[in-house]
This record gives sequence, C-alpha cells and structure tokens, in this order.
Amino acid sequence: MPSDSFRFIHAADIHIDSPLRGLEAYEGAPVERLRNATREAFENLVQLAIDEAVAFVIIAGDLFDGQWKDMNTGIWTARQFRKLEQAGIPVCLIRGNHDAESKVRTGIKWPSNVREFSVRKPETLTAGQLGLPESMAVAVHGQGFAKPDIQEDLAAEYPEALSGCFNIGVLHTSLTGDPAHDRYAATTLEVLRNRNYDYWALGHIHIRSEPPLSETPFAAFSGNTQGRHIRETGPKGCLLVSVEDGGISSTEFRKTDTLRWHRAEVTLDSSDGLNELYDKTRDALQTCLDLSDGRFAAIRIEISGACAAHRELAQPGTQHEVISQIRDIANEWDDEIWIEKVKLNTSPPINVDQLRQGQDLLGELLRDVESLSTDQKQLAKLVAESLASLSSKAGPELQAAETSLTDPEQLQAWLQQAEGLLLARLEAEA
Repeated sequence: MPSDSFRFIHAADIHIDSPLRGLEAYEGAPVERLRNATREAFENLVQLAIDEAVAFVIIAGDLFDGQWKDMNTGIWTARQFRKLEQAGIPVCLIRGNHDAESKVRTGIKWPSNVREFSVRKPETLTAGQLGLPESMAVAVHGQGFAKPDIQEDLAAEYPEALSGCFNIGVLHTSLTGDPAHDRYAATTLEVLRNRNYDYWALGHIHIRSEPPLSETPFAAFSGNTQGRHIRETGPKGCLLVSVEDGGISSTEFRKTDTLRWHRAEVTLDSSDGLNELYDKTRDALQTCLDLSDGRFAAIRIEISGACAAHRELAQPGTQHEVISQIRDIANEWDDEIWIEKVKLNTSPPINVDQLRQGQDLLGELLRDVESLSTDQKQLAKLVAESLASLSSKAGPELQAAETSLTDPEQLQAWLQQAEGLLLARLEAEA
C-alpha cells in the first residue's frame, strides 16, 4: 500500500460497562445480555479492525462510561487492545466527559500500541509516533478532557495542519449543541474548517452524522458503537475510512452492535378489535426483528388509533391482560425479542375533529387539549401548578420514577390519555 494510501476506523462513545441503571424496573429484562452488549460491541470493533487490516483505530472519547466498578473493566479492555497490538494496529484515543481524567483513573498500563492524547493541551501524533512506517503521510491532532464539564472551545486551539500529510482532528464535542446531549467543548464548523484538516473524527453525539456534517473537510459523528436504551434506536457502529493519494476515497458505516433497540408503532383502524391489535403487533415485532439483522431486538411497542378495541381496553384489568398477551406473543421468536415496554394510547372510534368544532363545553375542552399539545411550556406549567402538592408529598418516589412531571414525552402521553378518558366517558354515556 502506498504511503499516502491507508484505512482507519473512526469510533466513539463505546461506554464499556455502562451500568444501564433502572433495568430492575422492567419486567423480564435480560439484564446480563443488556449489560454485556457494550463489551461485545467493542469486541466486534476490534475484530473489524483486524479483518480489514486498518492502519490505526481512532476513539473520539468516552471509551468508558464512568468510574470503574472494579479493575476487571480495565483488565478486560487492555486484553482487547493487545489483540490489536498483536495485529500491528495502533490505537489513538482521547478522553471525553464520561471518562475524563478527573473522573476515571485507569490504574492499568495500556499496551504499547495505545496512544492517549494529552488533556492539558492539543498535541499532534505523526506516523512514527503512532508506531507506523515513517513514510506514511498522516498526522492526528487531539486533546482529551481533564474534567467532565469542559466548556472551552478546544478545537480553536488545535495546531495548524501539517503540510504534506493527511490531517485528522479528534474531538469530543457537542459542536453547536444537541438537545439530547450536554453541551461540552462546543465549537462550530467554521472553526473546524479553519484548521485545514482533511478529516474530523467527532465524538459525544450518539447519533451518526448521515450525511456528514461537512464534506470539506469531512466532519462526522460516528455515533456510539452500541445502543444502550430506547432513546438509542437503530444500527450502531463505526466509520471505516479509506484514504488514497492523500484524499478520502470512501467512508463506510460498519455495524458493531449486538443488540438493537426499536420503537414499534402500531396504528389501529376504527373497526380493529383486540384480535387485530394482536395481529398487527405480531407483524410489527417481525418487522423489528428483520431490521435487527440477526441481532437480539429490544422493542418498545406504542399502540394508538381511534378503534373498537378501546372499549375493551377501558375495562378494569384489560390493559394488563393485553400487555401480558403481547409479551407472550414475543415468546414465539424463542428469546430473540424482549418487550421493553408497551404503551397503549388508543381512543374510542369517535370523530374527534367534528366534536372539537362544536360550540358546547366538550368542544371547548377538546380545543384546549389540542392547544396544550402544541405548547409544551404551557402544558408543563399547568401540570406543575395542578400537581404541586402531589409533587411535594411524593418527591422521592417521583425522582426515582422513569419519568418526571417535567418530561415532555410523558406530559404529552398524559394529555393524550386524558383526552381518551374524556371521549370514553362520552361514548359510554351516549
């Protein structure tokens, strides 16, 4: 392979031994399978690097999820690095907010192929410093987190590109911000472009950039290597980058996850009863399993629609029976599926739009519900004021719950349920 042609892997947010808190709250959760998923994904990453004979591996922060429970985490990780060492593949990594120097003190000496960037200032590693042939025209620039809550624009202080090299910047950052992630080491694409690098290997945001954030220079989040909960659905993995004649010839997404999270939305028609609910749910589970590419599937089922089944679901005890039946349907796939949660958000088969236009009290109430559904701030304020006394009396219990009185998704679900109860009462009295 010519000195200006090589391949490398860009990975980030591996979160080895992420504790996956709260699993005990889920019925029948395959706890060990879930907790081992981050390790198995990292093993897949290592094997991919070996199989593809890459020149080196980049890890753009959060190799670990936080302070180790015990030294076994470090011993196991070092063993994976040694597999790469034996294959002659260097690893260069930075620390992120979860494994910042002040938060995770490894106590383990990594194999000689592992190069960890300084957390004090940006530094540059050339081919020779990475243990690669001196003739390989590559320079990797990076800086890790000394503490978890880095607010400075680290990228602004990165060194200028080295002339005659393929320059890679490694950065753990929220970039300009993402509502699902804390804001750390924020920067802009303009700052990245001003470094004149060829590639920016970004970490922290767990959703892969597709398409990339920038083509020139190429800048992307690789996403995390393994989804850890229902907010991290879909395929997870890393980017395999090919460099030829000093430029990027291709970037390929490669899957490393061993367990895949899905949201299965089941919409019922007006005439659908419980039998149709079960049939459509079975179809949705099969679709999720097909999308898992042979991996174990963790699925949240969300059933909605103005339907005949709502009359039965409104009866005491029926919802619990239906959820149990759905969990039993998942058993038809011999331990390939786990139902993380079932959400029943059906409503009676009533023309709600027509009722909402009415000039009576019901029409006014339905219009208020519709208005609140599009105004999250007003909805949160109403709930906070209405349930202030409950919140003060049950504070610890609410804090330990999966959701809170300020969670937008939960508030919307409660609002939808309230509308459904109102319509069910109307139907019952009709």
